[in-house]
Formats: sequence, structure tokens, C-alpha cells
Amino acid sequence: MYRDLGSERTHDLSSEPKRRAFLEWEWDTQQHHLMIDEERCRQLLNSDLPTLTGNVLLPCMSYRDQTELLRLLTEACHSLSARRFGCCLQLSDDQCCYIELSFKGINRHCVKGVITPLLFVHATTSTLGALFEQLFNNPHHGVLIADQDRKIVVCNDYFLKHANYTNQKLAGCSMDVLNSSKHSDNFYPKIWQTIESVGSWSGVVLLQTSAGKTYPQDLTLQKVTLVEGVFYVGVYLDLSDNLYRIADVELGGVELLTQLPTEKQFIHTLANQWMDDVNARVSMVVAFHPIFDQVDDFELKSVLSEHLASNQVVEHVGYLGSDHFVACLECDKVNGPSQIRLIHRTIRRFFAELNHTAGSHIHNAIIKGRVGVSVLGHDTHSPKLLVSHAVQAMLEQSVEQRGQITFYHGALHKEVLRRKELEEWAEKLIKAQAVEVYYQPIVDVKSWDIVKFEALSRFKAPNGQLLNTQEMVMIAEDLDLVSDLDWCVGKKALQDLNSIQEEFGRMIGVTINRSLNTKLEVDEVLQSADSLVHQYASTPENVTIELTESAYFDSESRQSSLIRNIRHRGVKVAIDDFGTGYSSFSYLSDCNFDILKIDREFIKDLKEGSHKFFIVKMITQLAHTLDVKVVAEGVETAQELGIVCGLGVDYIQGYFFSKPLPMEELGNAWNYCDKLERFLSSSSHLKRSGILSITKLHLPTLTPGDTIEKARILFESDQYSLEEIPIVDRSVCVGIVSREDLNLHLSPTLGTKLETARDVTLGKKTLNQVMNTHVHTIPLEMPISEINELIKSGVKPPWLVVNERGGYLGIITSRDILQYFADG
Repeated sequence: MYRDLGSERTHDLSSEPKRRAFLEWEWDTQQHHLMIDEERCRQLLNSDLPTLTGNVLLPCMSYRDQTELLRLLTEACHSLSARRFGCCLQLSDDQCCYIELSFKGINRHCVKGVITPLLFVHATTSTLGALFEQLFNNPHHGVLIADQDRKIVVCNDYFLKHANYTNQKLAGCSMDVLNSSKHSDNFYPKIWQTIESVGSWSGVVLLQTSAGKTYPQDLTLQKVTLVEGVFYVGVYLDLSDNLYRIADVELGGVELLTQLPTEKQFIHTLANQWMDDVNARVSMVVAFHPIFDQVDDFELKSVLSEHLASNQVVEHVGYLGSDHFVACLECDKVNGPSQIRLIHRTIRRFFAELNHTAGSHIHNAIIKGRVGVSVLGHDTHSPKLLVSHAVQAMLEQSVEQRGQITFYHGALHKEVLRRKELEEWAEKLIKAQAVEVYYQPIVDVKSWDIVKFEALSRFKAPNGQLLNTQEMVMIAEDLDLVSDLDWCVGKKALQDLNSIQEEFGRMIGVTINRSLNTKLEVDEVLQSADSLVHQYASTPENVTIELTESAYFDSESRQSSLIRNIRHRGVKVAIDDFGTGYSSFSYLSDCNFDILKIDREFIKDLKEGSHKFFIVKMITQLAHTLDVKVVAEGVETAQELGIVCGLGVDYIQGYFFSKPLPMEELGNAWNYCDKLERFLSSSSHLKRSGILSITKLHLPTLTPGDTIEKARILFESDQYSLEEIPIVDRSVCVGIVSREDLNLHLSPTLGTKLETARDVTLGKKTLNQVMNTHVHTIPLEMPISEINELIKSGVKPPWLVVNERGGYLGIITSRDILQYFADG
């Protein structure tokens, strides 16, 4: 079975390396027996071999090597795969041979392989001593040996020279004395964890010298197990003069793809220029991150770099990595506001030149990206900080500011690092669809029961704590991941809907959000929402889609047909954060929506008679006129609840009822019942027992200085069908004008072709001259049951309803009283 491959060739091999001899063998895993031609093996190894165990080779190995070989043999059998193992054999006459065993599992009980001797050494004390001395005390790598407690035993001359230590100082010291405090707290513990688990670690560290200075080192740490015990061997290579070896893309201060100076080289050039510059010029650094259509568009990056290098406006250019470019520009130094104009002009010239030479593709990539600027003498006096300041200004730029130029305006280094970590975490969670979904109940004010849940995103930090939701959503918007976030949350909510209905009732619905604050076209977002419902909603009639109102109403109304398509599925469409936009009412009148949500901003600390009170009243009245339901969002207190109930909203959502809850705690959403019962039984509840339930809160009012003609136009309007008009001065109703009162002061020819000059004069008469000031007022807190006593006592309507400060809230007419009794 022994063959020398070199002897099988008949032609001249003098010009080729000699083939090594090898010997085939088999291993029986059941019998733990090695089958090999022992005589050939002795010839191959040129040594006598032990025969007591019948396995020939194993007794020549150390216990550690025997254990590892048996493990590999077992693995090869089970997986029927190939393995390779190298070790030293202790042979007769102080011989030591390093061999290689190559083998493969044939079946579950048999392994076949070959043994190849690679190196023979006469293992005498002098030979081993010379070998150790030359490897240990080499002139090109530092070597350190520590014992099992990581206490330093000895270091070679190379290490001592570069670390500025002596063996007398280091011997017996912990290896921690060499650690740099610049690394993170868990950096070194992780290194030792790796060494203990896999036996070695390699990487770049900062080595602290005896003088306290730190230098980068390429380090390999190896765990060595001998009979005498465990040792750790560290092999160091100083990188202080060879920094190009740290980064794969850097060589001699130049990034190979772009052929532009690296960050360090760029800053070095800036510093030298600043020291040598005698001209009165202003230097600035522009940092920009173009967004290419393809992430790895190497050709465009190369073209951009060429045009940057040849740009006539720039002084220096550089590449920071990860598609971040920098350019140094200069302009004349002047006094006064003209300096800012010159800075802007210089930056505009730079980008105009780049657009002209590099073309529209690169220009569009820059416009879609971010741009930050730092100006020497304005935000820093050190040229070495220009790059970091420009990059920070660039990173602070929001999505809405893309295509604009952001100047550095503060030392926000820690905040930038924190935000970067949050961005990475948000992207990871969203792409893995690992965002938590919480549900907040929406309560019907008629039944005081939950009719639906709004699905809300929640982000958990690696330690399990909830992060600030608003901040994380804004980060998702900045990363243009908000559509992915909405899809992720919406999908989970629609999948949960069946479980929610099974546990809490088939009529329970769910509300999902679709933000339009994204780079996607509005059409794409609406089509995505329609697709989401089609794929995952088994009962679309129980689904509501909320659209961010402010973003939507900045768009054209051509999306109306897409919204109608969604509604045709039975899905209800809501406007979220209503009131924060400026064109809400005109688009609401198109009747494309089913539900309107009033933002928490208008509900917080709501009081009768306040400006917010009348805003909410107006919004509610308008929505009901258009047959749109109203949700008051963010109701937290009993006072807020009482007021919005009195204003006639249809649904209420907020912490008064429940905070958003995870799916497993959804049963707790009904824990508001006791609190609600106290509210309903208190005098503050005005919806069922208060006078506001029959009060007209939305009638138009006039002031005492308005004219009779203005009142006549209101009475003739078909929109209101008025019988009386309240006359309000600074929130206080000072009187009313009825149709009868007005007719006493009007001519029947006013406003007709027969109108006379006297008629016009009468029409200009002010209302304070004709209004009725003797009107009965009733307080907001009066129970509705007291209406009977008022009528019996002869108090005729209309009645004015006022708050605790006497401020006007509304009016009760004869028609309202008749309707109240007709309704029972």
C-alpha cells in the first residue's frame, strides 16, 4: 500500500519538486482499530513503532492530539465528509516527525485515509532550544508569553523596544497593563472569550506603552497547552508606519477605486495649507453623500471622482469611504454680510461646475443625497475639525432638507453617534419585520364600548426597553423606511384581527396607518394599502386605514379614485392628525373619507369657550354635515372627555380609556369601566344629563357692530335655517336678533329692484340698535331635567348657554325644546 508518487513518473523530474511519500490506512470506529501496513509505516517514518495496543500511531501522539483525531474521525464517519489533521509524532532515538493525516468517511463505521510525513526533527535539547530562540527573538514581530493566569512571563526584544518596557518591569504583571482605555469596555473581555472558545484571536488593537501613548498593533493571541500547563502567546506587528494595512481600500493614503486622498491624507493636506497660506482667504469643506440609483455603482463613483479632481473651483478633494466625498473650497475674505454671500456663491459655483462636467445622473444623485458645510473661522478655527464638522452638519439633515445645504451649528458628536445607532437598529427591526405592534382602543360614545383598536408601532432596544416611538418613526422617515414600517405593522395587525375578533367579538375592527411622508408617490402608497388589505384582511369591512392628512392634502386630488377603490372593498378611510394641515376642509368636502380624527394638540387642556373649543366645535359640525364620523384623539382627563362628549364627537381614543397594549395584554383594554362609571355618575358628564345635549353649538354669530344687512343675508341662507342669531362681543353673548326683530327694521323692498336709498340706509344700521338684550341665560352645569321647571315658570326660549365664566357656548331655541320632548 506504500507508494512513492515520484517513482511512478518515467520522464525527467529534475526540474520539478519531489513528490512526498505517503501510506494508506483505514480506521474501524466500532473496534477503535487502525489498519495499516506496519512494516511500510516503519519504513516511511524511519523508526520503530510501539506494538502493545495494535494501533501503532496513536501512542506516538500526545493525549491532546489523540483526542482531537478521534473526534475528527467520528465526524468524518457521521457526515461521510473529508477531514485533514496535522500533528507531531514522538519517535525512537529522539526523533520527532510532523505528519498530515487526510481521510474521508466511507460509511458509518469506516474511515479511509493516507498519512504523509512532512518534517523530521532530531528533538534534542540543543535543537529545540535553537528553534525556540530564533522564532521567539525574531527581528520583525513582537512576541509575548503569559501563563495560565495571563501574567506576563517573558517578551522578546522587538516587543520591549516598541513598548518601551523591560522584562523586569513586565514580568509577573497582568496583560491588562498593555490595554488601551480607548477601546470599549467589552472589547478585551470578548477577545478572551474567543480565545477560550476557539483557541486564538486575531485583529487590530491599540497597545499602551510605558509612556502612556497608544499605537495600533496587528495582534494574534494563541492559547498553547503543554504538559507543564497552559500558556498564551501573543504575536504583535506594529502598524504605526503602515496604516494602509488596517483598511482594505487604503494604500499609501489613496482610496484605490476613486483614486482620491483618504480622510487622513485630506486633513493632513488642509493643515499644511493652513500653516503655509499667507493669503486672506476663507477655507471651507463641503461633505456630501450622493444617493446613486444602484448601491454599488462603481462606474458612476469613478466618474464623479475624476470630475471632482478636475473641478476648477476646488482646492482639494478626498474620499471618506461609504460614498462620502469631501471638497475644500476657498473664497475671498470680506467684512460684513457680503461674506455669507461669497460663501454661498462659491458653493453654488462648485456644484454648477460639477453638474456641467459630470452630467445629470451625478447631479441628481447629489440632489437626492445630503450636503454639509463647515467654514474655517466661523464654526471652528482648526483645519483638522473641518471634515468632522461638515460630516456632522450633513448627518443632521432631515429628509425634507434633501437637496439643500446644511451648515454646521453645534458640537453634536455624541448625539450623532446615538442617532446612528438608532438608525441601524431601526433599519434592522423594520427589514426583519421585528417591530412590536401595540393596540389602543377606540370607544364609541353611544355604547361606551370598544369598537376597534388602532395598531401602533413600538420599537424595543436590545435590552428590551421601549424606545421613543416618535423619534424612531422620524428615523424611519429619514431612512425612507416608513412605507416598510407601515407594511410591517399593518400586516401584523391584519393577521392579529382574527384572533382579536375570536376573543372579543366579531364586530371589533382594527385601524392601520399609512404615512404619506415618504419618497414614494401618493399613488404608490395608496396602491400598497389596497394590496395589503387584499392580501391579509379576511374581513375588510372591519378595517380602517388612516392617512396622514398633512402630507396627503399637499397632493392633488387625482388620488381620489384610488381612495374610492379602497372604500369599495368595505374599508373605511380616516384622516389622521386633522387640523395640522391647511387645505383640510376643501378636500374633506370631496367626501372621500369616512372618519376624521382630531389631533391631541386640540384636545389637550380643552376648556369651554376657549379658542380650541370653538375649533373642535367647528370641525365636528363640519364633519357631521358631510356625514363623516369624528374621533377625538388623545383624551386623557375626565374634563377633556366631558367637553368632547358635549361637542358631539362619535368616538374617543386616549389614555383615559387605555394606553396602547401588546396583543397578550389586550384584555386589559376594558379596565376603564370603573373609571367611566364614576365619570358618568358625576356632574361633569354633560352628554347624557347636561344641557349641552340639546344646545346648538355651531350656529354662526355676529358682533354688535355688524349691520342689519349682514344679518338679513344669514337669515336668508339655506345652509342654516336660522330663527335667531346670537350677538357676541369678546366671547360674551350680549343679545340676540330674531327674524321678527329684523323685520321690524327692514323694508320689504331691500335687496330687490325696487330698493330705495332709504332702504340702503336702514340696511347699514348696526345690530346693537335692534338686538334683544333681555335673554335668559342658563349655566353649562344645569341638568336637562330642569327644562320643565323653566317652562312652567314662564321663561320663554331662546335661552343662552354659558360656561362658568359667563362665556357664550350656544343657544337653545323653541325648536330644540320641541325636539327634546318629541324624542322622549
